[in-house]
Amino acid sequence: MFLSPKISNRVSILLLSAIATGLFAACSNSNKGNNNLSIPAIDTTKVTPTATPTNATPLPTPANSSTVRPSPEIDLSKLPELEIGELEPYKHRSGILEMNVPKGWKAIDNSQSGELLLAWNEKAGRATIAVNIFVPPSEIPENRLVDVFEVILKGMYSNQPDFSMRSPVPEATGNVVIEWTSTVTIANKKFKFQANSKLQRINNKFVILTFGAIEPKFMEMKDSFAKISNSQIVNASLTIP
Repeated sequence: MFLSPKISNRVSILLLSAIATGLFAACSNSNKGNNNLSIPAIDTTKVTPTATPTNATPLPTPANSSTVRPSPEIDLSKLPELEIGELEPYKHRSGILEMNVPKGWKAIDNSQSGELLLAWNEKAGRATIAVNIFVPPSEIPENRLVDVFEVILKGMYSNQPDFSMRSPVPEATGNVVIEWTSTVTIANKKFKFQANSKLQRINNKFVILTFGAIEPKFMEMKDSFAKISNSQIVNASLTIP
């Protein structure tokens, strides 16, 4: 399995390139309330908050690679049915993110200074949950969020085999959702992988929540994914460490 996306360098370059080519034309004139994003990608004007003690499961030290590669010796016939069972609370040390995550899934933290890059992968690599929180490098008006999210998502996942994504779907809440697919290899066998990524803008931050699973399990797990999504709490007033 694969999912622990990196966006800091690649996507920042894509966003800045889009700005240079006029994708965000007239952004500098959009200055309304909490939609004002004219701040640096890494906000150095704030003091990093004191870590909040928590009993939630800590994330392990990240691996050097962003790709989780299960052992090729996995016997698919002996794997348990893919499902999300018991959930357990997770709280980031900064206090920015709280959510319930599947108990027993492999946690990966590829966070960098100024952005959170977190993922939880099912042990055999058949399903994943990922959260990305960062401050965009430019002020972005509401009517450009769809275009921006397309650029971001391509930068995050287009290197996956057979990557394909559908047209973005703006929601009444202001969020943007994009469904996408790729191919994953588990125990030397290829599977179609289906995922759903949602962009939220909270204060000055972008929050991207991604759920994915091999077909046809993705549809079967939608209710569990929704339960996890509803448990997510983002304190966007805090600084990303």
